[in-house]
Amino acid sequence: MTATTQETGRAKPLERMGEHVVFPSIPAMFQSSVRESGQGELFFRKESGAWRAFTAEDVARDVRRLSCGLASIGVAKGDRVGIVAGTRLEWVLADLAILHQGAVTVGVYPTLLADDVAYQLSHSDAKVAFVEDETQLAKVLSVRAKLPSLERIVVLAGGPRTGPESALSLEDLGEKGEAWDRANPGAFERATLSVSSEDTATIIYTSGTTGPPKGAVLSHGNFCFVLASTSSVLPSRGEEELGVAFLPLAHALQRVSTYGCIYVRGRTAFAESTDKLMDNLRELRPTVQASVPRIWEKIHARIEAGLECASRGKRAAFRWAHEQGRLAAPYRKKGEALPLVLGLKWSLARSFFRKKVLPRLGLERVRFLSSGGAPIGVDLLEFFYAMDIQVIEGWGLTETAAPATINRADYFKFGSVGLPIPGTDVRIADDGEVLVRGPGVFKGYWKDETATRAAFDEAGYFKTGDIGAIDEDGFLSITDRKKNLIVTSLGKKIAPQNLENILKECPYLGTCLVHGDRRKFLSAIFTLDPEEIVPWARSRGILPPGGNGEAAAALGAHLPLLAAHADVRALVEKAVALANAKLAGYEQIKRWAVVGDRWTIEDGSLTPTLKIKRKVLEERYKAILDGFYESEDT
Repeated sequence: MTATTQETGRAKPLERMGEHVVFPSIPAMFQSSVRESGQGELFFRKESGAWRAFTAEDVARDVRRLSCGLASIGVAKGDRVGIVAGTRLEWVLADLAILHQGAVTVGVYPTLLADDVAYQLSHSDAKVAFVEDETQLAKVLSVRAKLPSLERIVVLAGGPRTGPESALSLEDLGEKGEAWDRANPGAFERATLSVSSEDTATIIYTSGTTGPPKGAVLSHGNFCFVLASTSSVLPSRGEEELGVAFLPLAHALQRVSTYGCIYVRGRTAFAESTDKLMDNLRELRPTVQASVPRIWEKIHARIEAGLECASRGKRAAFRWAHEQGRLAAPYRKKGEALPLVLGLKWSLARSFFRKKVLPRLGLERVRFLSSGGAPIGVDLLEFFYAMDIQVIEGWGLTETAAPATINRADYFKFGSVGLPIPGTDVRIADDGEVLVRGPGVFKGYWKDETATRAAFDEAGYFKTGDIGAIDEDGFLSITDRKKNLIVTSLGKKIAPQNLENILKECPYLGTCLVHGDRRKFLSAIFTLDPEEIVPWARSRGILPPGGNGEAAAALGAHLPLLAAHADVRALVEKAVALANAKLAGYEQIKRWAVVGDRWTIEDGSLTPTLKIKRKVLEERYKAILDGFYESEDT
């Protein structure tokens, strides 16, 4: 390892991981990428119906203006700066500007209620807050009295402002930055070079489902290690790579994915919204794509629903091609040559998928997809693999700067979350908890020494709270969260997430909750997927015909009626029976209900990475759940 030096205005890397540089900071990584990329495309966003490209130099210019703007309003190294906004280009510009000053980014989910936003900004002592728009500005202003450390607010969207004196537009901040930069030559470079691997880059607050949110403190070194380590096992094609950002940037997974695209000098496009993600994928045709399992589940549901409406010939062609993919899979997984006849059939099937099926999804150029944030069903992984789409599952937490383990493109096991990334040590505690130690593990919890001490064992391993096992080849499998394990009254231990993944294989089901802790049997509550169940219901005359491109909210209005309809309940009953056939007796769902609700981030049902909040849902549906067990003793 070599020390960081200041020579010719550039920071030298701390070390290398094979061919991959471990930079001392995110600014050092970004500036290196800019020097290499120059006029190469870096980011895209949609403007007036067309995708506009931003070169690396364009982005670097904006980052410098905003970073100097922050310096002009008093932001110094170590100060905390909040960003209350959804995923968009300006989020990344603000984040990079903050980091170039040596300040600390505090990402806040825009879906949070005002008091929750106030807690995170106040707890982190944020000096400045970027807010997305007028709605988020009003939210922050409504709790302004609870934010004694907050001095200025910057609005990301919109032009020059005439509102509260403390609020600036992004353009206002940039103009201040240009003037400050001229008056302080060399100050921007000095600030950038002063940032070291030990300096804090961000504070990311946990979901707070078990108490007040804790702020995980991640350093520049944490991120830079993870970028180099993951890149060493997932080779990139550089400027040919394109991914679409749509997950919350306040979360570690999307943040690392976006930094990763910069690191390998790839390109990132910012989705218009999650509702328009599928349209954006078809327009952009990404080559790699990071996501949580729910998106791949929805794509699978869309394929299955499309097959029901297709002609008999098209269904037969798809099923034949998919069967060839299934037969070829064991050979492909081992890197073995296929038998001659099967090889010819697989070649035809692969061409069919790449030319006929995947273009409709925008996935025909994909080299691989990645999935993290929650478990994904093995059947789903096998389904896509038979279509020549590999979904690479990884695992990590906020506290590990996202990935700690990952499957490789050429060495993987479905059902596992892969091998530890190079430089990371993973082991299993006596009680089955997964422990992690390495340069990617966080520094601790902000202002919470007690929680920090409790998070590590005596050997310095982070106690992840996940239950798992490591096989003879070193692949890690995650069973569930330690706190989520269901223990029935008969003493059986059950991981509900695995069951939920099996149950969600029905394309018409949305999310589901498996329940049964300290009960004699398991029960479940299901929601319906409006984008799939509404067309199905219309095709059967249950609902009247509707217009194309109907908004998600309008589709959702039909759910209460459909949840009570006998044909829909029969559909769910069949899905439960199919799932139960794959399960041991004590794992089977004995009682269930369909509700006409949509579980969303906004109503507190889902986390920002689309995982269900069990305690919230169990309390909301307590009457239904208790009703399942009224006669369980008879």
